[in-house]
Amino acid sequence: MKGYFVTDGYMGFLNGRYMLFAGESEYMEIANDVVQENEE
Repeated sequence: MKGYFVTDGYMGFLNGRYMLFAGESEYMEIANDVVQENEE
């Protein structure tokens, strides 16, 4: 998981591309859900 802060929130790398999130915590929450789904 990787990303960086921008003026409008947090750009997080997910599913092969960068997406804008409200904040780092939202990114971490969604990224963890995606990882768990991929493990099933």
